[in-house]
Amino acid sequence: MDNTVNVALTFYSEAYESSIHSYTLPEEQLIYTALPTEAIAKCKQERDRTPVLILAVNKLAGFFVLDAGEAVKEYTESSGALLIRSYSIHPDYQGKGVGKKSLKLLPFFINRHFPTINKVVLGVNYKNTAAQHLYKRSGFVDTNRHIFGSQGKQFVYQMDIKKA
Repeated sequence: MDNTVNVALTFYSEAYESSIHSYTLPEEQLIYTALPTEAIAKCKQERDRTPVLILAVNKLAGFFVLDAGEAVKEYTESSGALLIRSYSIHPDYQGKGVGKKSLKLLPFFINRHFPTINKVVLGVNYKNTAAQHLYKRSGFVDTNRHIFGSQGKQFVYQMDIKKA
């Protein structure tokens, strides 16, 4: 796939249910993230969580959750922040620029759908160097904060959402 692959962000809808259920990740990635089926189930329980699909040419290529709940406070003192959770790119689309493109689309998506938000934060495991590189190349910066997740130490990264 070349750089012209069409990547879009959209809110989860039932139309993608079968793609969500067949979405898998290699074991070594699953230790750092949740599968979309698990994350969507949690979104249905917690209203502050919004599932987002990453589409490449209208096919499910990735997934993440935007969380506006209490957990955000673990990552930043800033109000007006969203927490990215369960970010993943489907193995068929890894290494093809889909992750970077999806994160580059994030500010536009946030401005459009969450106009009061001025930053997004996330935790990335200190062992997950591939994800760290992706986030840094896509506009995230290391805040020098750390939190401890189920898999140990995480770096807290954030991206400022510039208002147009």
